[in-house]
Amino acid sequence: MQRVGYPGPVSQMRHSKMKRYDYVIVGGGVAAASAAQTLRAEGGQGSVLLLAAEPQLPYHRASLSKTFLSSESAESAHWVLDAAGYDKLGIEVRTGAAVTSVQPSRQRLCVNGKDEIAYGQLLLATGASAQRLEIPGAGLAGIHLLHNLAEAQALRASALQARRAVVIGGSFVGLEVAAALRQRGLAVTLIEHGQLLESLALPEFSSHLLATLQRQGVEVLLGDAPLQFHGQAAVEGVTTRGGLRLDCDLVVLGVGVRPNTEFLHGSGIELDAGGIRVDRFLQTSQLGIYAVGDVCSFFDTVFNCQRHIEHWDNAFKQGRHAARNMLGRRAPYCEVSYFYSHVFDLSFNLLGRIESGHERIDRGSLESGSYAAIFLQDDVPRGLFSLGRPADETRMMEGLIKHRVNLRASKPRLSEPEFALDQIPNQTVYILQGGGAFGAFECGAIQALQQRGIRPDIVAGVSIGAINSAIIAGNPDDAAQQLQAFWRELGTESPELADEGLRRLLAGGQVALLGVPQFFQPGWLKPFWSDDPSSSRWTSLYDMSPARRLLEQYVDFERLKSSPVRLIVSAVDVETSELVVFDSYVDDLSADHILASGSLPPAFPWTTIGGRHFWDGGIVSNSPLEQVIERCGAAGKRVYIVDLYPGKARALPSNLTEVMARREEILFAERIRNDLRTETLVHDFQQLVQEMLAELPPAQAHRLRHQPNFIQLMGQQAPLQITRIVRESVPGEPASTGYDFSDKTLTRLIEAGYRMAIRALDGPPAVAGSER
Repeated sequence: MQRVGYPGPVSQMRHSKMKRYDYVIVGGGVAAASAAQTLRAEGGQGSVLLLAAEPQLPYHRASLSKTFLSSESAESAHWVLDAAGYDKLGIEVRTGAAVTSVQPSRQRLCVNGKDEIAYGQLLLATGASAQRLEIPGAGLAGIHLLHNLAEAQALRASALQARRAVVIGGSFVGLEVAAALRQRGLAVTLIEHGQLLESLALPEFSSHLLATLQRQGVEVLLGDAPLQFHGQAAVEGVTTRGGLRLDCDLVVLGVGVRPNTEFLHGSGIELDAGGIRVDRFLQTSQLGIYAVGDVCSFFDTVFNCQRHIEHWDNAFKQGRHAARNMLGRRAPYCEVSYFYSHVFDLSFNLLGRIESGHERIDRGSLESGSYAAIFLQDDVPRGLFSLGRPADETRMMEGLIKHRVNLRASKPRLSEPEFALDQIPNQTVYILQGGGAFGAFECGAIQALQQRGIRPDIVAGVSIGAINSAIIAGNPDDAAQQLQAFWRELGTESPELADEGLRRLLAGGQVALLGVPQFFQPGWLKPFWSDDPSSSRWTSLYDMSPARRLLEQYVDFERLKSSPVRLIVSAVDVETSELVVFDSYVDDLSADHILASGSLPPAFPWTTIGGRHFWDGGIVSNSPLEQVIERCGAAGKRVYIVDLYPGKARALPSNLTEVMARREEILFAERIRNDLRTETLVHDFQQLVQEMLAELPPAQAHRLRHQPNFIQLMGQQAPLQITRIVRESVPGEPASTGYDFSDKTLTRLIEAGYRMAIRALDGPPAVAGSER
């Protein structure tokens, strides 16, 4: 067992031989390596141990069935990271270290049947192994599997001496191996009991693929299967169920894989037919243990079902995502799966999920080498097959599948190869800020938006914006009306005065002294309604119990998860200063989650949820656009920001009250991070990649342009469009307006919100990727 790297900071190190690591990662592929790197990149400070069962560092397996076999030079493995890289990151790596058992109750695992290791959190990325056939002669030499480096090296060595090969299975691996061996000059016969890539549900492509293989000299036997292997010490031939006898000196089995889960028997970790069963956070049935890649069966939030996927792209993404959740992020895995394959001159991608019965729309033609098939269910895209199509198109379709965009209006044009998918409207987002009584302005703006038919798919809010957002998500069919009713209940009476400025000043003072009966009540009046008159340990000035009762009246929290409007709110953990996101697609939200986002100190007390204590999210960010982009992506979204604190130039404050009000304006002003230097750098790198590709042979460049990594890094997405609805301060407006909940002020704010929204919507059209 070899070691690479150093353990770094080890928590709770024991004096015995057994060490304890904060994070232990089990696996020798891209999932394990990407997780280890992400732990460090995302700020993980504890000790990290990576255990690889094979005798080498984690490597990329995707090329084993392609260039590794077909190239003239003797390729070595492509390491994910070299030894120096792990050492620099403070990640200890042990190769030749096979985990033989796991004991979740003791947080222990056993390596090579003898060495015990303790862990804080555990990630299982043990992958899968190729299956053998249980038929006579299956143990003869010359019959190869292909799923790891040792198997690929053995197959390559045999291929250098062989003349005739038989490949069993018309799956992705079988097809790639058949092509690679044929390119090495071997006579190749491929046997498939059904159709080529039968699960693809695309018979036209199966026929096209068959013609390509035959044109390249591969003999293909469909509807047949091996019955027996023949030979003395080594394989010499195959007899099929159809009665054929095929002479050969090399056989490759591509008949499927099985997840590597034997070491988990008796561990209590739940398994199913797809491997280790994990939830949408990639966590197993045992707290603190995660599983990713080929070994796991995960809950796919895009398709709302349990799935098992064997592909490099999925393993890489899941490894990174699990690492972030191990660091406390608690975000659901929500990615569209990519399958990529290259067979002779055909490079193609499969995205999402394709099932028989899905509606299909074709773009281009197989004969031209530029073809896509879009699969729909109830007008919502579910999958894409793409061959020779632009990377931008594939990248945009990924977003449409991920966000379940209804394509009914665009369907008539989808079959046109030149119809750009960035013309399809994606998701509409409302961003609602915090600002006390200014939330009434948001109420008026929502009325205008919905009057224009602009309804949200996502609504994100902070503080009073979180309360407005919850009412919108909880009442998707009549949000504007319910908001109006809510704000009418909040209004308080104020004295009739000719001087409007003085009236507002007095109204704000009235609220400060007596509170808002339906929203919050002052602590110094608590003895009049509570049996607990003590105020010696106050941590806030007001009590928010009335707000909880009113919110539960307007929002059915039991039904919020099934609402077509996704709700996102944020709060700050009082003890850790961490900005925490609550998401109706992830969490079982209650009134407490909404009130936590509005618990602004020192006015309001923190809200406790699950033992953690939260204050107003506006302390860190008063506009949750960043959280929406992180959770839901930016591509093609139409964002409407109701800007309560525009932060425009104002006269210098003339008294302490105005100083405090201006401080809040600056603190809570919405900011969109638009780093032009980063955008320029990304563009320059993309340009450099394109120039480098231009120097490569056309066939090689064509193949690279259709790999998932290239598509996701180089493919352009539909631009983010932002419309701002800005609250403008009225001349002479008192600094206390944000605390004025009087009927008159709330009515004027609602009217102003409606008026400013109409002005923003009727303004000049937004330039793609910009704001208006």
